[in-house]
Amino acid sequence: MGHFVDNILAEKNLTMTSLSPALNPTATTLNGTLTLTALSNFLQVISGTATGFKVQLPDATTLTTGWEYDIWNLSNQNIIINYNDTTTFTAMPPGSRILLVLNTNGTTNGVWIYQKTFTGTASGILNYYVSSSETFTLAAPQGTGDILIGGTTPMQVTPITGTYACWYDGSISVTGNGTTIRTVFYRDSGIWTDSLRTLASSTSTLLVGHTTAAIIPVNGAQTIAVRLARNNGSITVTGRSMILIRLGD
Repeated sequence: MGHFVDNILAEKNLTMTSLSPALNPTATTLNGTLTLTALSNFLQVISGTATGFKVQLPDATTLTTGWEYDIWNLSNQNIIINYNDTTTFTAMPPGSRILLVLNTNGTTNGVWIYQKTFTGTASGILNYYVSSSETFTLAAPQGTGDILIGGTTPMQVTPITGTYACWYDGSISVTGNGTTIRTVFYRDSGIWTDSLRTLASSTSTLLVGHTTAAIIPVNGAQTIAVRLARNNGSITVTGRSMILIRLGD
């Protein structure tokens, strides 16, 4: 049977490369930068609580194509995966696993392909849900800029690294004729312009729903929040909710 397989490979002009499994994984409490080498164990299990985690890939020219690294982030911090020249390749959120395979080794950085999954999270799907029915009021006079919908449970969250589909929906009452209200997502202190929604009242009182939605990427340290502004009058927010669903990196 072995000769038969060899003959088929020869006829098809194919080669087979077999890499040894990581029988002795390396467990690392990382505080700084872990530089991988060709002699590193293929499986790296990383834990710890310190910030500034980095893993630096080896010089790809020292490796054979098909070389693999299996890295598990069991820490509570983001881990940055760097190329050999220290530029960023990708990021690993807490509780994630990445399988790296070297596709091309002609340069120092090489060309790596990878698969990233979340440990303990079904199918890698991750979501955040924030809700409140506490009364939140913006009374006259109007302040400057957009104001976070706050209270005991503010409409904000700092999600792990990724790109998120974001939705907000709430019930709002308006007192004051000719009041214009805007609802918008912020990423940290920057307005997410695609999410800007406006609502105008032509009566002295109005009770209505207000919503917004956007696709927002974050780096693991950025906060997504919903803010309000109005030009005059008084507005009160009651029942409200914000949902974030991670779409990928």
